[in-house]
Amino acid sequence: MFQSSRRPSAVAKWPYNTTRWKRLRAQQLREQPLCIHCKALGRLVPAHHVDHIQAINAGGEPFDMGNLQSLCASCHSVKTNSDMHGKPLKGCDVNGNPLDAGHWWSSKDRANNEKISQS
Repeated sequence: MFQSSRRPSAVAKWPYNTTRWKRLRAQQLREQPLCIHCKALGRLVPAHHVDHIQAINAGGEPFDMGNLQSLCASCHSVKTNSDMHGKPLKGCDVNGNPLDAGHWWSSKDRANNEKISQS
């Protein structure tokens, strides 16, 4: 029998279709009601999405609060696109630090080189 590719199976929806996820999501949004990316830029924007920092398909723990972050729809879309296509996040926080943790400015080598040059 033909199954439409538009309708994901129950397995494809896991863990988002579980009671455990729904409770965890609600807890995350209670504890972190603002989008953390917008907040880093000095904007107070309500979060409506709970994102896995490390994607489940990349080995991230689905029910670990330490692997969750609250995001607005716009930031969640950008982050998901970045994860899917390997593109780094663009922009800086209010302190001028890159949002992309992999940016050379954030690297330990850069910090060590600055310490050496200041000695």
